[in-house]
Amino acid sequence: MISPKSRTISGSYRPLENAPTRPQALARGGPSDAAVDPKTKRQQMEQSLLQRILDISRHMAETRALEPLLNYVIDEAIQLVGAERGYIVLVQSDGSLEIRVKRGQGGETLVDEDDPISKSVFNEVVESGKSVIIRDAINDPQFGTAQSVICLQLRSIMCVPFVARGETIGAIYVENRSIRNRFKEDDLPPLTLFANQAAVAIENAAINDELEARVAARTKELERSWSEVIEANRLRTVWLSNVAHDLRAPLGIVTASLSFLQEGGLGPLNPNQLEWIGKSLKATQHTSSLTNDLFDLFKLETGGLSSEREMVSMHEFLQNVYDVGLGLPWPEKVTFELNISPPLPHLYIDPLRIRQVLLNLLSNAHKFTAQGSVTLFARYQADRQEMLLGIKDTGEGIAADQVGRLFQRFQQVDQDAKRRRQGAGLGLAICRELVEMHGGRIWVESELGAGSSFMFTLPRSPAEA
Repeated sequence: MISPKSRTISGSYRPLENAPTRPQALARGGPSDAAVDPKTKRQQMEQSLLQRILDISRHMAETRALEPLLNYVIDEAIQLVGAERGYIVLVQSDGSLEIRVKRGQGGETLVDEDDPISKSVFNEVVESGKSVIIRDAINDPQFGTAQSVICLQLRSIMCVPFVARGETIGAIYVENRSIRNRFKEDDLPPLTLFANQAAVAIENAAINDELEARVAARTKELERSWSEVIEANRLRTVWLSNVAHDLRAPLGIVTASLSFLQEGGLGPLNPNQLEWIGKSLKATQHTSSLTNDLFDLFKLETGGLSSEREMVSMHEFLQNVYDVGLGLPWPEKVTFELNISPPLPHLYIDPLRIRQVLLNLLSNAHKFTAQGSVTLFARYQADRQEMLLGIKDTGEGIAADQVGRLFQRFQQVDQDAKRRRQGAGLGLAICRELVEMHGGRIWVESELGAGSSFMFTLPRSPAEA
């Protein structure tokens, strides 16, 4: 899992002679210090820490309700780093921040409504998406002048963002008000890994709570006016929520664990072990991709798929997509080319979503082209004030009577049974939704046996989008 870049903000630093030790759970189960060299002891502690985080992640994945999950997350975070108290802050739909959980070291809920906390710290973390460690807050050059820091005489603070699907959805904030230099650099990686796993579980639980509320509301509506359409809609929503929750979080744990093993986290592996771990990782990543398609489809249906637009240099953007495409395992008889007709203007788009469209089209071309070429192309159509982008291949092509089904949900036109089993027929349907969200249109021109060109347009004017 990719963790957000961390930043350390340090005040005055002086080692403590009698600072409390780290949680005993991180050092249990090994021989005495005298019998183990420092390197071996460190490896044992790292393995113990990884196992603990994986165990915590499994428990989080099994917890569907948001409130119990948040309490569990903050309790484990406090124990993980040895904090006195902890808070969880979540980003609301309007962009505001809400403190959802306040907990003490003993697992008690801090019930004081006016319980003071340094909001300047987690505001900084949520806005920047970067972690913060403050060893001595009252003497810190950036936060030492904050009113809350002065009033509370704050000492050690650590705050890490919750990042899910590339978006910061909140932060976890822990502190020691009586001890400075309590948190060190070594505390940041495990808390960041923990926060990344927790972010997925929190996002899933929030969706589950929302769906449960919707299901309850729809059930009341069914009691007033029963209809097959509403009932089918309810069942589909519940099914999608279960798939999103029950698959995404465990798959994230499996992927992270396999990647850790593949990179030698628990020691060197022989070629046979590496081969099977690689196969397992590939299968897990494929399953994760299908699950993400279902998740995107659900968010599209409920209007929850966000669009963060900005002015983008299309020439630079397309070059980056091309560089990613070069990394695909292209067959020896296939060349991957970039064909851009300058000049290309800047467009007001969501680069994450348009990149998703292009990589989906590129993945299809890679799958169906055994020889010849695949080309990423783009040109600006000044007469229409729009950009034309697409992927052209010399692959198998599509029969004319099948073209109309391509962009429909759960529809596959591939005649190869093995390849059909590798997809759910959602990729192109999601592409259509994302392009239309930008005010564009998408279509395909193809001839059986002669290749295909998947094209879409993006308007230049933000008003048109």
